[in-house]
Amino acid sequence: MKRFEGLKRIESEETPWDILIIGGGSTGLGSALDAVSRGFRTLLIEQDDFGKGTSSRSTKLIHGGVRYLRQGNVSLVSESLAERGWLVNSLPNLVQPQLFLIPTFSFWETWYYRIGLWMYDRLAGALGLNSSKRCNRDQALELIPTLKPDRLSGGVVYWDGLFDDTRLCIEIADTVWKNGGLALNYVRAESLLKEDGKVFGVSAVDSLSGSRFDLEAKVVIQATGIFSDKIRIKDSNKSTSIIQASRGSHIVMDGSFLPNGNAIMVPKTSDGRLLFLVPWHGKVIAGTTDIPDENICLEPKATDEEIDFIIENAAPYLAKTLTREDVSSAFSGLRPLVTPPKSEGNTASISRDHYIEVSESGLITIAGGKWTTFRKMGEDAIDTAIQSGGLEDRPSRSQSMKFSGDLSAEDSSHRFARKVSNADTLQSWIEEDPKLGERIHERLDYSWAEVLWAIREELSESVEDVLARRTRSLFLDASASLDIAPSIAQFMAEELGRDSDWEEQSIAAFNEIADAFRVNASD
Repeated sequence: MKRFEGLKRIESEETPWDILIIGGGSTGLGSALDAVSRGFRTLLIEQDDFGKGTSSRSTKLIHGGVRYLRQGNVSLVSESLAERGWLVNSLPNLVQPQLFLIPTFSFWETWYYRIGLWMYDRLAGALGLNSSKRCNRDQALELIPTLKPDRLSGGVVYWDGLFDDTRLCIEIADTVWKNGGLALNYVRAESLLKEDGKVFGVSAVDSLSGSRFDLEAKVVIQATGIFSDKIRIKDSNKSTSIIQASRGSHIVMDGSFLPNGNAIMVPKTSDGRLLFLVPWHGKVIAGTTDIPDENICLEPKATDEEIDFIIENAAPYLAKTLTREDVSSAFSGLRPLVTPPKSEGNTASISRDHYIEVSESGLITIAGGKWTTFRKMGEDAIDTAIQSGGLEDRPSRSQSMKFSGDLSAEDSSHRFARKVSNADTLQSWIEEDPKLGERIHERLDYSWAEVLWAIREELSESVEDVLARRTRSLFLDASASLDIAPSIAQFMAEELGRDSDWEEQSIAAFNEIADAFRVNASD
């Protein structure tokens, strides 16, 4: 993906796009993926970077939703499990089966969860992963050696999917490009273009250069997550709010808390939620919270109360002492939950189903949902675009599409598997310049070759793009990322032809964001 080539193309287009999508998170990218699978001329624009908001701040699970099953939302669980199976089979380098243990402390508790997870397995059908099973105390401790043995009776094992959310964002964007579409970051939709009350495009600006474009399209879809109401109100001042944001925060700690690579699911926290402890890129992520938040922004911050809450609810399950000093990073995201009429209060009770609306002007809004169902949400959005926008009725082929970085299960263990099919290119760069094979930081398992690829081929325009979303350095170790930021800025400036002022501004911008990820100021 070359940003200058994409900008050149949209400036030279003389006919309207079939579908224009506003928003470069999971839902917008899923919609773009489905649109190109049907052969529609597709353009996606994102005001910041792909996955900058909620889509980069998930619990890193591709799952059916055990909690949703407990709530009785069988249809959402069934749909999610089908999509989970598709993703594990389609992208084994980015989405892998993950073993979870639910520790139990009585005979009856063990069987309660065993029966529920038996139903979970049945709903997955042929697309299921490994079957759930109960285990005794010794087996539980063998799976999780760091589990606190006190009062432990045994546990129940089940399987779900584990993934890297923004690596999947980039993979989808690249696949859109390779199938004739365009997905561009740092292009902001400023207003809707209308004629006789009907939307026929957007007026947009390149946030980096200031260039402006009128982008015409037969159908406009907005998939802007927490910002959905803002665009709906631009479309019609009669619109009422449908989004209730919920803040979900996580902490990241050393991988030694889960040394065998198996995960823990805490079935009930002090506020009645589930809590996950998940191995991820050599670390452990613990979360999440569910706090109503009216401050709609791109950079929510995990509060001290949330960090303490996660530690207090995880610590009783761990033999190894967990304190704030063990936290290498903390992050928070805002879920764009769609509120039912007269809904108030606890966001944990609001459905994670998605919602599609077609306004009087023809603007399509898709909101809600979750990462696991991004493709199905996109399919539903494009079905709606065909019905409401007069597009040719073409079947969705997104389930059978070949992703740009499709790897076999054998290849997914390659050193550069997270860079998917481009591993050979990275290796050749290292052979030409061995320094590119060195780690960017002793605590970060990323090479300078991966940084170079992010700049040249993945539309990286800032230090934050590289350290937060092309690599996951900021999420894994905030202090190490702050240490290496000046070197990343210098490396980028040399590659992009930027001056020292750009370096200083990029470092300052990153430092301001990264400081919110850091829990221990003395790090």
